[in-house]
Amino acid sequence: MMVARVSVQSGFSRLTEALSDPAREAMVSALFGGKALPAGELALLAGVSPQSASAHLQKLTDARLLSVWQQGRFRYYRIADDEVAGLIENLVNLAARADHAERTRRVPIPLRQSRTCYCHLAGQLGVALLDGLAYSELITLRGREGSLTERGLAWCRTEEIHFKPGRDPHLRLCNDWTERVPHLAGPFANALLKRLLETHALAPHRIPRALRLTPKGRAFFGRLGVLVPF
Repeated sequence: MMVARVSVQSGFSRLTEALSDPAREAMVSALFGGKALPAGELALLAGVSPQSASAHLQKLTDARLLSVWQQGRFRYYRIADDEVAGLIENLVNLAARADHAERTRRVPIPLRQSRTCYCHLAGQLGVALLDGLAYSELITLRGREGSLTERGLAWCRTEEIHFKPGRDPHLRLCNDWTERVPHLAGPFANALLKRLLETHALAPHRIPRALRLTPKGRAFFGRLGVLVPF
């Protein structure tokens, strides 16, 4: 007697299929800077026609990798949430393993120094920030997750970083694909980058996703005791 085998499928093939096209990869990469973009701009960045872009974006939204909303006659797209951002981060790191040296050599210096990784800070400056916060005992880490200490919460109030602690974890580690060591991600890291941009401690660079450290930024990292690596 033959016994029927039950196939258990989690559905991740739908996600991998949605990401398995160079044009869709380009669109998701463009949105990884944390900014919502209209369909027309994403079509230009992906090098496809508006009609093709519409089909690609529909596939990504159907897979719940992107969210979309209408504003006037334009439709704006962004990464759906932090969980999706974490998935993309892991895929980027896996892709970078095989030819890391060659990929890093091609990365523009400003992008390697300081950049957005979805809604948090990455690159050499992001790694230095993690080290400074841990050394000053403003955060505590448990494996790949962590939280702000009481000293860290007081520091947030002093620096006017608008972070409301909820349930742990306040933060998590995210592997930096150029530096090959972690930087900070999660709610606290998002709030911190938002404050640095609001106060013009960091400013957008002409290279997409790259950030420029201003004199105000150097003063901020100086107060934290972080030696800026550039």
